[in-house]
Amino acid sequence: MKRITIKMLLLAMTIGFSGCASMSDGIISCEMGIRNHILAQKAWGHWSWCYDELEFPFHFAKGFKDGYRNVLDGGSGCQPTLPPQCYWKPQFQTPEGRCKINAWFDGFSHGALAAKQDGYGAMGEIPISPTARTNIQVARTPAPNNIYGNVYSEGEMLNVNDGQLLDPPVSAEGINLVPVESGNVPQINVRPYE
Repeated sequence: MKRITIKMLLLAMTIGFSGCASMSDGIISCEMGIRNHILAQKAWGHWSWCYDELEFPFHFAKGFKDGYRNVLDGGSGCQPTLPPQCYWKPQFQTPEGRCKINAWFDGFSHGALAAKQDGYGAMGEIPISPTARTNIQVARTPAPNNIYGNVYSEGEMLNVNDGQLLDPPVSAEGINLVPVESGNVPQINVRPYE
């Protein structure tokens, strides 16, 4: 706790020399970091009974808390490619050290899963209005492939209303807008609003 207080003081002093907005952002970031640290500690206290018989409990617990914080910070909870830098030391370049690193990776996955099960999976997301969500979904919906109806291989179209065959649409220059055979007629992009 003492380290966190000193870090906060140094951060506040460093940010104090910049503008008010960046000072506010720094304080909020620090506050969220402390909150996430405390929630990860509480989660480990709550879930640790499940992992009593582990071979390397310290390293598993460290990974668990890191994975839990990763989800709280808005991460996906997927294991990182490399372990933290503290595991890069020569003492971990032994068979026992590899087991400790693997315990950290296992703990990371379990901590991320625990954070999602505790309901913190979407904690880093900012909610948007239902109207904006609908607009995004409509924008992502693909346009229909054929805006003129059903096209047959001969290049004829079936009128859906009365079942009669129609000629394919032609542009003002006399070019078929729907190719009769692929390769013979150049592809022209047609938009319904043009």
